[in-house]
Amino acid sequence: MPLLIFSLFFAVVFLLELCCFVSDTIMKEKALSRYQAVEHPRRRTCDRYIDLLG
Repeated sequence: MPLLIFSLFFAVVFLLELCCFVSDTIMKEKALSRYQAVEHPRRRTCDRYIDLLG
């Protein structure tokens, strides 16, 4: 019985960790998409070469 409780506890802990990891990844992808859409659009502009060079 203690092994079952122990296993269940760690299953819940790892599930919560997985949810946090997935939500963090989604938030980072949204932030990158927003940055590229607002700050550096994918169209040709006169200063686009500066962003490409560094």
